[in-house]
Amino acid sequence: MRAMRRLLALLLCLCALTALSGAALAAGPDPFYLSVRVDGGKDTHVRAFEDSYPGNFYLSLSDLSQALNGTSKQFHFAYRSSDKSFSVTRYRAAGAPEDSPITRARGGAVYLDFTRSLLYVDGGERRYYTYYRDSSKDLYMSLTDVQLMLDLTAERLDDDSLVFYPDRPFKPDPKVLADEGYFDAVSAILLADADTGEILFARDALRPLPIASLSKLMTYLLLCEAEERGELSFSDLVTVTEESDLISRSADGMISMSAGTQIPMQELIDGMLLASSNEAAASLAAHAAGSTEAFVERMNERAKKLGLSSAKFYSPHGLPVYTSGAVTAKRQNTMNAYDMYKLCAYLLEHYPNLTSITSRQYSTMKTLKYSTSNTNTLVFNLPGVTGLKTGSTNRAGYCVAVSMNVTQGSETHDIVLVVLGAETPDLRGQAAEILLRWTKDYYAEHEFQQAA
Repeated sequence: MRAMRRLLALLLCLCALTALSGAALAAGPDPFYLSVRVDGGKDTHVRAFEDSYPGNFYLSLSDLSQALNGTSKQFHFAYRSSDKSFSVTRYRAAGAPEDSPITRARGGAVYLDFTRSLLYVDGGERRYYTYYRDSSKDLYMSLTDVQLMLDLTAERLDDDSLVFYPDRPFKPDPKVLADEGYFDAVSAILLADADTGEILFARDALRPLPIASLSKLMTYLLLCEAEERGELSFSDLVTVTEESDLISRSADGMISMSAGTQIPMQELIDGMLLASSNEAAASLAAHAAGSTEAFVERMNERAKKLGLSSAKFYSPHGLPVYTSGAVTAKRQNTMNAYDMYKLCAYLLEHYPNLTSITSRQYSTMKTLKYSTSNTNTLVFNLPGVTGLKTGSTNRAGYCVAVSMNVTQGSETHDIVLVVLGAETPDLRGQAAEILLRWTKDYYAEHEFQQAA
């Protein structure tokens, strides 16, 4: 009888937990009307909601297109059912209000699409994190991303209403943002000119931190140097290892690979750099050094010779490595932002062909029958970005090392930005885009320093 009671009690608890879980999944942020004024115009309202905390506004693009209609930053917003994509066409008048998706259907919950809804701006794909409202076919975009996408300035008033200034380009000052705490949700930043060594902005840049898949840049460097020595060729066929097979079938797997299969080396390099394939990195390391353990030794030796004093590697891909003791320790590759910048600058100087891979938006690996898009959203969002690599683990947060070309007259410089430990993937991309846009503006007003 006691056993039966226990079973009944357990079943009741499971039912209650299931009901609570279902309720939590069904619940979502409730949109409300936010008072908006466009500079020189009348007050209007835009549907919005606050994501997670007060003041973190996401705005209806459909409503915003109506609010900005007739201004220098007007845009047409549309949904295409054939491929379930959205389009923003800047400088084109908005559709009639009655044709706006938001006026046709106002009901329905708001859902976050972490894979990013398919969005085109002036015909080019953009990678912004948005909320998608299924019933109305509308997108909600963060206020900061709206300013980045439309290149205008917004101001939040004390009553939480918004004022938009269409004729003021979006040019936030990183130092002001730092004082206001914008970068507090990022562990470290280093922004510098790779040609002159001029540091443009830095924050906790000497603090060693986990770097996750940014480790693959060191793996790529060692592969390039091994090819120069004649130890391997990028046209080699690489045998997939048991370790890669195991990774591909784990939660950290990206591309299905079977041990013993032979894959062209260049395909694995593309998979490592663009899709951030951990299994590709493991097989490449074993091909170059006989085993991943031997390759990791080379990584640490090379880091010392390059003067990357904060670097410590345990794996060729950036996944954590666990010790074999009874109480296992979880170890991750680490480096500070300044040393990561030096590694990127070295690669750009000595192996500039790297960017012919990392600047691509898409790639297809024919042997693997795998197509991928670049994990670096900035390749989609900002002209001039040429790479380089993203990374994330639970402990590392969201990281990115970015390269961008800036031209002034007949001279072009490589800019490198390293962001380590961002709390969310959207913050990683957003903060990086703000800093890189500021860099373009900075060099539009200042001369390049003399190259070191």
